Amino acid sequence: MSDEEIQRRPPFGQSRLVGERGNDTRRRILDAALLVFGEVGFNAASVELITEAAGCSRPSFYQYFASKDEVFWKLAARLGNKMVRLSGELGVITADSEGLAHLDRWIHDFIHLRTAFAPVFSAYQTASRQDDELAQGSRAFGDRISTAVLTSFGSRHKGPRAVAIAYGIVGVITQSGGISDRVLSARSHDRLVRGIALFIHRVICGPIVGVNLPSPTHVRVTRSPGDVVPAPSRALRPRGVATRQLLLDAGVTLLPQRGFHETRVDDIVTLAGLSHGAFYRYFDSKDDLFRVLAAEANTRMLARIDELPVDEGPAAYKTWLRVWFEEYRTYGGVLSTWQELFDEQRNMIRMSDQAVAVSLNRLVALLDHRSFGDPLIDGLACMALLERLPNIVVAHGLVAEDVAIDAMVVMLRRGLAGKK
Repeated sequence: MSDEEIQRRPPFGQSRLVGERGNDTRRRILDAALLVFGEVGFNAASVELITEAAGCSRPSFYQYFASKDEVFWKLAARLGNKMVRLSGELGVITADSEGLAHLDRWIHDFIHLRTAFAPVFSAYQTASRQDDELAQGSRAFGDRISTAVLTSFGSRHKGPRAVAIAYGIVGVITQSGGISDRVLSARSHDRLVRGIALFIHRVICGPIVGVNLPSPTHVRVTRSPGDVVPAPSRALRPRGVATRQLLLDAGVTLLPQRGFHETRVDDIVTLAGLSHGAFYRYFDSKDDLFRVLAAEANTRMLARIDELPVDEGPAAYKTWLRVWFEEYRTYGGVLSTWQELFDEQRNMIRMSDQAVAVSLNRLVALLDHRSFGDPLIDGLACMALLERLPNIVVAHGLVAEDVAIDAMVVMLRRGLAGKK
């Protein structure tokens, strides 16, 4: 919709058509909302905060938007349209240095767009859980972007596995940008873009000496915190251990379905078949229960990362990925909720940063022996892939698990191990 076609919401004004001044007000509201969503998250954002940042009144806001939800939808639609237009510029990626250079430029623009709209990416999970239309619109945009990536394969990948690889590539680009914000400095942007381009070029075209297998870079993650440890608890008798586990299991089930904010202690104890007194015997609050869940999820996923068969054959990768999917079906929703809280509750930042850095350290250690590539950026790509493609399978059902596993075998062996 162009600015000239924008209209006021009834019953504001005798004429619903908006002039330049109205267009400017509407743009300021959208820009301010993007800022507010980034600062406080979707749930804590309010019309008051948005209008204060925009320098306009509440009546002015309601001339153009019915709620903060509608503002978010407009921002998400703006982002989706930009991503679709950018995806149309990708074309077929050739198996040579020119193809790599084109892919490098395209990924640079894609990550730049992701950075500009980072608050929309961050708040999307919370907002879409409350808005079916938003969720459906996002899936439509995602399908169009993945279709453009499919085109880039030419005749190299076909069938359902190719679709899964396309979803995986989009996930690597979008998710690695967010992960890199936690562990890389702003000066490392070019390094990130180049490393992701090399990883994806190997996935699409296969490893090619002199093109996408650069000399090795031996690195260490700059932040090196200790492991994420669950909140300490007093020694429990077997019955207490079982009761506490019932509450944790209820949290694992409810939090991904309803989100952190919509899940109540009432819901947890009802599902667990326990009393409020039992809950508060083991946890100080819902936040306390979630911290324990997040730490347990992180510990389990780290154990699996340590077993990643980087140098082994396809059969070993398939076996490992089946175990990874089993863990993700249990804890993937907790990890997604953790991301949601990271963007809304600043007390989660340290724990989340710590978990990311520890996971990345483990991957760097696994990849540092290779004769090519940047283990830090390839580790970021691996983390992004291991989160996004299982999420597409488990949470959205867009790809069958066996197909996703086949796709991930190709992506990990080509991207990480440099194997055809």
